[in-house]
Amino acid sequence: MNTIASAIRFPFLALGLTLTLLSCGGDKASINTPDVSDIKVEVDLIRYEEALMQMDPSKPETAYQQLLIKYPRMTDLYFKRLLELYHPNRDTLNSRMSAFLSDERIKNLADEVQSVYPKVDAIENELMQALKYYKHYFPEATVPKFYTLFSEFGYQPFIFDDMDGQDGIGIGLDMFLGADYNYKAINPTDPVFSDYLTRTYDRSHLVKKTIEILVEDAIGTAPGKRFIDQMIHQGKKTYILKRLLPTTPDSIIYEYTSKQMAWIENSELAVWDFLLELDCMYDTNHLKLSKLLNPGPTTQGMPEAAPGRTTAYIGNAIVSAFMKRNKNMSLVDLIQFRDSQLLMEKSRYKPARR
Repeated sequence: MNTIASAIRFPFLALGLTLTLLSCGGDKASINTPDVSDIKVEVDLIRYEEALMQMDPSKPETAYQQLLIKYPRMTDLYFKRLLELYHPNRDTLNSRMSAFLSDERIKNLADEVQSVYPKVDAIENELMQALKYYKHYFPEATVPKFYTLFSEFGYQPFIFDDMDGQDGIGIGLDMFLGADYNYKAINPTDPVFSDYLTRTYDRSHLVKKTIEILVEDAIGTAPGKRFIDQMIHQGKKTYILKRLLPTTPDSIIYEYTSKQMAWIENSELAVWDFLLELDCMYDTNHLKLSKLLNPGPTTQGMPEAAPGRTTAYIGNAIVSAFMKRNKNMSLVDLIQFRDSQLLMEKSRYKPARR
């Protein structure tokens, strides 16, 4: 990526957001957690929203230029792409910036974010621990720089090209305000503010969703459009995410409720039989497959207790079975293993009867 215009990778826009309670342990006990205590990682977490609200609305152009000098890529990205306030005409830019910085609605949003996140020390520590595992499994990878911000409910975490070849990860704190925040009031008709999604817009999901965007960037896109390609790809992402966040409850990893988590752990064979009966492994019909692969309150055709996107759980089970039979394979090797059909065959996946 060479320009800001194409800088955002895997953006979590309001219309494209992916999908808490304690859960059963799932396969946590089977994860061989490495000792990463000797790995040194420094986390640079910038409170960009605080710097933003310190701008002088009476001198918008000067304030903008100062912020641009201090945080060039984020500032350029924020005003051009995230909020779309930038304008090449000086007078127009001044007018827009002044209006933005003086807007009571923006001030109230900034206050709300500050009240929920007065400090981010705990978040910083959790990110640091996850990045130690990241460096263990991906020693050649560089550690990104993190920016907290608000995006007027447009983005959760997103990744972009920051300075000097380093990745930057923006974290939209306004999309993690918790159960007490009335997200439905923002736009009652927008599906992104549906209850099954906004349930995860809280502190407990913040680090998971942030590390997830890093994993998605590392593994790239699925190797094909077939259902098997998409499901195995989800399984790889989940498998890697669980290694980077080994103490995070499975209900957070999968974004299921505790009841949904318990249901799928006890219904893995039934879910697998359901998918086989659909005869969809090699199907490429997007409309048909999206009902299985995308987040939802439930999975169409399954019992009401079934969560949406059960494919993430089954995909992880298949990848886990594959990795148990290939113990010398690294996570880098797993990412580079792009033949979904061969991975399925070599996994010899067979869910146990309960």
